[in-house]
Amino acid sequence: MSEETWRPLGVDDEDEVAQYDALHDGVPSWMASPYWAWNQDALTIYRRYRDGSGRIAMLDTKLAEEMCQALRLSFPNLRTDAIDSRIGKEQLKTAMEYLVKHSAPLQIADYLLAHDGHAAHAEMDSLLERSKSVWTIGTRAGRPALVRRVPLGVQVAVDTVIGQAGQAGVRLAKAWEELYGLNPDASAAYRLAILAVEDAAVPVVSPNNQSATLGTVLKQIEDQKNWKLPMDREHPNAPSREVLVSMMRMLWHGQHDRHGGQPTAPGNVSVDEATIAVSLAASLVHWFEAGLIQRGA
Repeated sequence: MSEETWRPLGVDDEDEVAQYDALHDGVPSWMASPYWAWNQDALTIYRRYRDGSGRIAMLDTKLAEEMCQALRLSFPNLRTDAIDSRIGKEQLKTAMEYLVKHSAPLQIADYLLAHDGHAAHAEMDSLLERSKSVWTIGTRAGRPALVRRVPLGVQVAVDTVIGQAGQAGVRLAKAWEELYGLNPDASAAYRLAILAVEDAAVPVVSPNNQSATLGTVLKQIEDQKNWKLPMDREHPNAPSREVLVSMMRMLWHGQHDRHGGQPTAPGNVSVDEATIAVSLAASLVHWFEAGLIQRGA
């Protein structure tokens, strides 16, 4: 028998459960105290008295200063050569008074995760999960980082494609990072999604065309009319070839910010559009790399 999810007394009907289980952005009030305690631990370094008789909690001023420079935060000079418990407490107290004023508080934990802060990553991961945060710990730019939480099945599926798709997988991984990172770049995610599909599709459809793009591949598949997916049973209104073409056409046409000088264009692609693009790319890359998209007789 599977273990049921525990919820507080009185959270019973579907609406109450949905509201309780909803994910939250930022640092909600119920998460704030342990969140800032974790950040303080991550900035705390223990120094020993010169005679080795004990250790004192002090601020890691080098880490704190480098973080504030990277995040463009005002920070006082808290350097000291002394090893003293009173000075250490004042250092940490003053540092946290400055940091809690930051308008984007999650950037602090994100930096400390990526730059060898002194607190355990597992503790932050558990805190995010218990607090129903929209964020979890993943990888960005090859470092531990806060990434937007997605359903586990989706994450596993994409990770599988990324791990098996060579250069296309590398591009898809970068697109995923740009989309689900702390500061999403929808345009970059969309562009990388298209490049990932090109990496997978060009060798299959246009292997002799070194300048082929997704548009080139799309036109070739449309003109040749005999590319398909291995579906033994097809609906007459949705043959696999048309589904394939429609997916590729939507991905190609949807990148409306790739050309400048178009005053009537909608502007930069949105995060929602990039989400669709990256999801489409994951499927297309998988199909091409697995040899599932084939040309018939």
